Amino acid sequence: MMRTTKKRGGAFLLEATLPEEIFVPEMFTAEDRLIGKTAEQFLHDRVLPHVEAIEHGDHALVRQLMQQAGELGLLAGDVPEVYGGLGLSQMVGALIAEKLNFQQSFALTHEVQTVLGALPLLYFGNHEQKSRYLPKIASGEWIAGFALSEARSGSDVLGMQTRATPSADGLHFILNGEKMWITNAGIADLFTVFARTGEKEFTAFLVERSSEGLSLGREEHKLGMHGTSTRRVIFEAVKVPKENAFADGLGHHAAFCALNMGRLRLEAGAVGGLKQILALCASYAKQRKTFGRPIADYGLIRHKLAEMAGHIFALESMVYRLAGDLEEAFSGIVPDSEEAPLHYRAAAEEFALECCVVKVLGSEAYSYLADEAIQLHGGYGYTEELPFARAWRDQRLLRIGEGANELLRIAIVTQLMRRGQMGVLPLWEALAGEGEGQPLVAAAGGREELESIAAAADGAKRSAQLLLQGLTQREEPWREAQEIVAAVADVISAAYGLESLYLRCLRCLKLIGRPSEPLLLSAQVAAISYADMAYRAATYAVACLGAPMSANRPLAKAMQTLRFPAWNPMQLRRQLAEAVLEADGCPTW
Repeated sequence: MMRTTKKRGGAFLLEATLPEEIFVPEMFTAEDRLIGKTAEQFLHDRVLPHVEAIEHGDHALVRQLMQQAGELGLLAGDVPEVYGGLGLSQMVGALIAEKLNFQQSFALTHEVQTVLGALPLLYFGNHEQKSRYLPKIASGEWIAGFALSEARSGSDVLGMQTRATPSADGLHFILNGEKMWITNAGIADLFTVFARTGEKEFTAFLVERSSEGLSLGREEHKLGMHGTSTRRVIFEAVKVPKENAFADGLGHHAAFCALNMGRLRLEAGAVGGLKQILALCASYAKQRKTFGRPIADYGLIRHKLAEMAGHIFALESMVYRLAGDLEEAFSGIVPDSEEAPLHYRAAAEEFALECCVVKVLGSEAYSYLADEAIQLHGGYGYTEELPFARAWRDQRLLRIGEGANELLRIAIVTQLMRRGQMGVLPLWEALAGEGEGQPLVAAAGGREELESIAAAADGAKRSAQLLLQGLTQREEPWREAQEIVAAVADVISAAYGLESLYLRCLRCLKLIGRPSEPLLLSAQVAAISYADMAYRAATYAVACLGAPMSANRPLAKAMQTLRFPAWNPMQLRRQLAEAVLEADGCPTW
């Protein structure tokens, strides 16, 4: 019998989530924090001293650093103990990604190894395959690559042309095709390659670098991520033993599951990178003087510092909430059982919608804040002497990799609709108003700041539901109205962000008696940004949908809660900036 999860992906939009049901970073144990500290120490002691060499393409050094990371167990978190790993929780896996991020090239190499390189095999491979290869990936003995994208099928995975055909003797598959933009290509020992095996069937293959007929293109000359090896991987009649094929006919699902998990880990990394950026910005703002005063005294500088802190707090809240939900989904799976692939697939697909939300919001926050860091540093920020130009270049990939943000916005709505059609979620009942009047956000606990965030979260949820209703009532197919779909996705995403802020505050209230003042300030500042995002997106969607949505009173009422007339945003930001300056970075939340 298939196992079921307590929570359902996408359900947050239709019902209230209790604070006891989520994970927050304040719940990490001392052992968890020690693992995070190990990753942080490794980055500072062994990686950052070699930034210049890494950025100049010393891939042999990167490989050596990966092997050193393997010796410390930093590559083994997602691999179960039975296959030579540590079997750490999703939350600790996200924490390791967070701590390794400030050298983004190394962080991406690590993510490909531990997520894209390892998880398709773990989730869909058989016991013999996993026993043969996962211990080498977990230890760093072998470096892994993920060969999915092609020149004519970047986001359109199902349009891939690489093909695998059975050999005459039935002992091999013959692989022909070319993969593009493959991270780790120049240092990889093992590629997970996805190929067409029928008209609509796709299979995954474990292809060793030494295979005859496998060759590499030149290193790509990229905008950023200069320290990663990114090359074409070319297959010319490569013979792959049939024992190295897995996910027969379901290769695209193996790829999608890994990409879901990769989206979470990339944005966990964004949390760590942004924390480092904020610390450098706070230090500079106190030291740099203009007109006889530190620039930290000026309101527009404080505005930037507060915006950074608020967005980091929001992203961190969403990342670890999602990691906790995924941990629950994966719990109880026996990794070496015959039924493991069924259970792994169900778990990895359950919160695909939330993975898309976090990836879109996180990557765009990283872009915005990295740019603001350059602006805060003025001419110094524009030079290569400080790390902000590199951070800005490197983070730009996040809005493209693991699925372009435009595609993921469409996917957020598409996945929600599909889950409603399948009966997994009571979406159609909600859109028909059958749940009208039911609370969509947990009770606030009596604090005015929290009640305002709760009202905004409720308003965003209700606005999203009503906009979805309007979208489905269009005469033309809703899928063709991509501009409206993307706007509705932004309202859904803002609802997830607002509720995550609110639930973290409530959870801390229950854990430690009361949320700290910096925590409340960060939540309020972030809530203003997310509510404004939801309001603007909803306004655009209403204008595009036209009547009768423009005269929809419930929608107008829901949208009104997205405004904060009682709050003084300038004062809130100034107070939060003061906490940032006192802490020399992210305040203690």
